[in-house]
Amino acid sequence: MKYIGIIMIVIGALVEVLSYVTDRFMNSGAVDQNWVQGLALLLIIAGLITHIRVTGKSSKA
Repeated sequence: MKYIGIIMIVIGALVEVLSYVTDRFMNSGAVDQNWVQGLALLLIIAGLITHIRVTGKSSKA
């Protein structure tokens, strides 16, 4: 579980990219959905905090 923070950041970034791609090429309107963008933002922020906490604990040990 050392890389869970990085995985969360990557998933959040993929949600952002996929929402843009589906909106641009399929006219899905995913970019206009606030919950999609909010979910991606929360994943990125939570992943960053998780990564900092996990790395900080492992470097002190």
